[in-house]
Amino acid sequence: MTKEETIVVAGIGKVRIRLVPTEEELVQAERAKRARGFFLSLVESLLIEPEYVKEDWVKLPEEALRPLARLIARANGLDPYFKPKKEKPFYNAFRNAWRMQRAAHRDAIFQRALAAWKAHLEAGLAAVEKAYTEQVGMDRSGLCELARDGYLLSPRVIAAVGKPVTPDGLGKLLTAEFITGLVESWFDLPPFIRRERIIRDAISAFRRGEYALSIYGLLPQPEGVLWDYLKEANPAELTLEELIEIQGRSYVTVEAFLREILSRLIGTEELPFYRFVKFAAFTDDGTLNRHAVEHGISLAFATRENAIRVILLLDFVHFVLKELEHK
Repeated sequence: MTKEETIVVAGIGKVRIRLVPTEEELVQAERAKRARGFFLSLVESLLIEPEYVKEDWVKLPEEALRPLARLIARANGLDPYFKPKKEKPFYNAFRNAWRMQRAAHRDAIFQRALAAWKAHLEAGLAAVEKAYTEQVGMDRSGLCELARDGYLLSPRVIAAVGKPVTPDGLGKLLTAEFITGLVESWFDLPPFIRRERIIRDAISAFRRGEYALSIYGLLPQPEGVLWDYLKEANPAELTLEELIEIQGRSYVTVEAFLREILSRLIGTEELPFYRFVKFAAFTDDGTLNRHAVEHGISLAFATRENAIRVILLLDFVHFVLKELEHK
């Protein structure tokens, strides 16, 4: 198929037309409110001769324009998407074909960037998984159950509590003194050192029984330290972030990174307090939910158990980053 074609259009006569629009011409055509306007805008941009006279083209019946639409669609690889029905005008099908093709192209670009991003993480995550298995063992069913209750445990905590780990056992072990010792071990990694003052203030609030302040201070930090790692250690991170912005996607790389870690090490992809909730559907019954807490919707979250959940998550993330640093 050539990039130009001569075709006879009933009511117009012989026309010579380019078949492949530029990106600017497509953007201009998309400004049309209706699908018929989109098609005619493209025709106006592509027409070589005769000169485009709007009055002549707008009065043409749909069936006179259908062969031209098929010609343009075929030249631009729209055949998999352009499926006009005989009994209906083709305009909506034509416009939607362009949109579906562009969406498929954008998704292919995104998937390639995502694959490159994951490839840079693979060796490190494999090393973390190996270290976790060596220290914790293969049977992690109990840890998965605890994770579903919001308790995510590093090998250090598991070794201190002993197996089987239970919420009651955690409650007895996790005294203020034990937690202080746990936290002190975190400040050997730059992402934690950068947040040292915030973390120490939050832990001081925990020891005073000010659990709301403790949770407010600590809840954003796991994603913060993971982001520090991603932007420094993954050369594909910024490229993927730029693509997410350009394509207007809601994909969050830190959340994807955390899901991958949880899936490999624990066998579940999410913590219950990381689930997105609609404000209208949220019941403020003391359940910890990051989204509701950080937006000020939840007010009953300030319990010792919830503060411990967040502290354990940070300790778990510290273990992961420490192993990644070794790798």
